[in-house]
Amino acid sequence: MDTLDPSLIGHASALERVARALNVPVAGFLSERPAYDANDLLALLRLWSEIKDDQGRNRVLEIARQAAGRGGYKACA
Repeated sequence: MDTLDPSLIGHASALERVARALNVPVAGFLSERPAYDANDLLALLRLWSEIKDDQGRNRVLEIARQAAGRGGYKACA
C-alpha cells in the first residue's frame, strides 16, 4: 500500500522533510507494517504543530534529545 493517506495530502512536503531528517524513505511511512508505530509519529507531529510558543517547542525538543541520547543517538543538534 504505497498510496498517501488522504488526510496527509496537504502535508506531503512536511512528510518528505521528516523522512529526510530521519534518513528513511517516505515509503516507510506509507507501508502497511511500519517498523515503528506510525500512529504515535503522526500524533507527535500533530501535537508539535499545536505548540505555538518557542519555549514549549524547546522543552519538547530537549525531552526528545534526552530520550534519543539514552537510545544511543549522537547527532542531536
